[in-house]
Amino acid sequence: MGRASSLRVVPEMAEAPEFLDIDGDKITICWLPAHSQLPVMGYDVEFRDLQQDDRWYKVNDQPVFACKMTVGDLILDHDYQFRVLAHNASGCSQPSPPSQFVHIEPSTNRLSAMTLDSPNLGHHDLVKYVEAERFGAVPLLQEEMVRESPPLPERDDSPPPLRRANNNVQWRDPSLKEVIEYLSSTDKDKQLNASGYLQHLTFSDNQIKEETREYGGIPKLIALLRSDTPRIQKNACACLKNLSFGKENDANKMAVMESDGVRQLSEVLRTTHDASVKEEATAALWNLSSADMLKPVILESATDHLAQQVIAPIFASNADPSRHFGSTLFKNSTGILRNVSAASQSARRRLRDVPNLIEALVHFLTHSIQKSQVDTTTVENAVCLLRNLSYRIQEVVDPNYDPAAAHLNSKNMKHAASPKPKKKEKEKKKDKNPKNIATGPSLLWQPNVVKLYLKLLQDSSNIETLEASAGAIQNLAACQFPPSAEVRAAVRVEKGLPVLVELIRLPEDFVVCAVATALRNLAIDPRNRELIGKYALRDFLEKLPDPGSPRRSAVSDQTIGAVLGILFEIVRSSAAYTKDVHELKGTDKLRALSRSYPTYSHRVCKYASQVLYVMWQHKELHDGFKRSGLKEADFYSGTARRGDSSTLARPISSQGRERPSMHNLDETLSSGGGYGTMDHRAPPPLNSANRPASATSQTIQRRYDQVPREGPVYASVHKQSPRGGNNVDDSWV
Repeated sequence: MGRASSLRVVPEMAEAPEFLDIDGDKITICWLPAHSQLPVMGYDVEFRDLQQDDRWYKVNDQPVFACKMTVGDLILDHDYQFRVLAHNASGCSQPSPPSQFVHIEPSTNRLSAMTLDSPNLGHHDLVKYVEAERFGAVPLLQEEMVRESPPLPERDDSPPPLRRANNNVQWRDPSLKEVIEYLSSTDKDKQLNASGYLQHLTFSDNQIKEETREYGGIPKLIALLRSDTPRIQKNACACLKNLSFGKENDANKMAVMESDGVRQLSEVLRTTHDASVKEEATAALWNLSSADMLKPVILESATDHLAQQVIAPIFASNADPSRHFGSTLFKNSTGILRNVSAASQSARRRLRDVPNLIEALVHFLTHSIQKSQVDTTTVENAVCLLRNLSYRIQEVVDPNYDPAAAHLNSKNMKHAASPKPKKKEKEKKKDKNPKNIATGPSLLWQPNVVKLYLKLLQDSSNIETLEASAGAIQNLAACQFPPSAEVRAAVRVEKGLPVLVELIRLPEDFVVCAVATALRNLAIDPRNRELIGKYALRDFLEKLPDPGSPRRSAVSDQTIGAVLGILFEIVRSSAAYTKDVHELKGTDKLRALSRSYPTYSHRVCKYASQVLYVMWQHKELHDGFKRSGLKEADFYSGTARRGDSSTLARPISSQGRERPSMHNLDETLSSGGGYGTMDHRAPPPLNSANRPASATSQTIQRRYDQVPREGPVYASVHKQSPRGGNNVDDSWV
């Protein structure tokens, strides 16, 4: 027993290795065999480069049986040290003392010549360095990996680390700086491998992305976009996609723009015939389009090609659209257009005028609803794009349309009832007449498009799609021209009001805000206002905070403002509904809210005061108010002046949360937020989702009072019951 236990010991520490041969960037080291009571089963060799860090890295991935190893691909003008560890059946020895430092210079066989000519080196010394006497001559391993690489991310198709297949040489992974230097090599194989390896390194590693920019990698990647090799172009596009993913990489996006990268990516789209290159180029542009400063550049350089050559032709195609609609290229293209459509008035007008673009988007949504594929990122992109194109839709017929001026011109007029829908027979005859089929921008406000939004509100579980669908209805109903009145009536006729009211109960505040604002605009129609007051008043009052309760962070000021807008419309038009508000404890909530500054914003307090003011204007209710212990002064509390209700009575348009943050317009004109950075992602983007991620999607910034820092959330809405329009009672119509 004692003898057996004494044998179960690891080898003794080996002596420090020495240098047998140095030839440029290759070096051969050797060492004396380690002493061991059990047979030595092999050696591991480690190195460190003090110019980079002081950590030790393993050279070989399989044990070395001879006491010699050649290591290559070392960096010139760097200093290296080596050490060895011996293995037996009991385990591994302690690392040997490190070798002396060796400085790598561009010379040939310095040490070899010096060694052979040295009079102090005998034949026995030379032999013991060449091979281990105990094991005999064993061939060296040919593996090229030096140390373990980070694991490949999911779905990452990057090439393996750079390697050279010379015999008797063990290679290490290159450093980031070396990889970036290889990008400008004249050797296309090195360009291909370096760009592929850089794509692997930059995936989900913001530190590597920042260092890539600092080492000058972005201009070199953009230069590779001009390569005549599609695989190199694809890798370069994929690197730019990764480098520009996420709000935290806005500096990289600006560097791409400053190096003319947007124009070069657009040129790649126009000239390449390789589908995979197009996919990566559009993914990179999707991530770049999340930055406000780049939207005008992308609009000028890439939008026309994307809209005319990628999206619009499918409308005129006789082939099955499923394959094209499901492609990554189509998804990325809609993501780019979604982002740039929120840039400015000129961007909206330019996209509205692209032939067949709106028709193609409507065709795609119709197809997706028929196939029950309503939760995809592509559907989300298409609805958000249509929502943005519907923003201030009256611009289509009135280029000088100004919402504030239009409201001032109409505020003293009674809200006219929406026109009654025509009989179904007349509508069918009209549909059969090709001359009367709407095309272009006028298609945006057609009843069949409104029906698509309502169907998505019923069937989709993507909360971004829900918000965008409600936002599109909100925009279409916000203007003062006849099509907006027709949209208000169409929503009611298609039994859309109960669908919207049900969504008020969702926990996602930004969806509730869009829905509440849409209902506020629909309440301009007298019949809609009556139905909302009759069936949904309790739901809206539940969104207001209880007197004396702490602030509910889940409900934003923007949502409360939209609810107060609905109450304003209902209260000022009906004493009966005003009485209902009072009996449902709404008066107490409004009075507390009007005095809640700074817990709630000045605007919210002002709106609550305005609703209280119009409640008091119903003189027939004064006795009831007084029986509740209220007096006139209680309805004039807060910050509002008498009759100061012009802002609250104004319809609200929205670009959702993609509104450029640099545009600071009156908050009452938009219930949306600023796009601060897709992926989504894009959706995903896209990370390679935002979403590129990601793209995502993934990087949109909300303008609510408490701004979340994360990108778009792709969550499911837990529905309690189906929202089938056929189950809605006719009393809602």
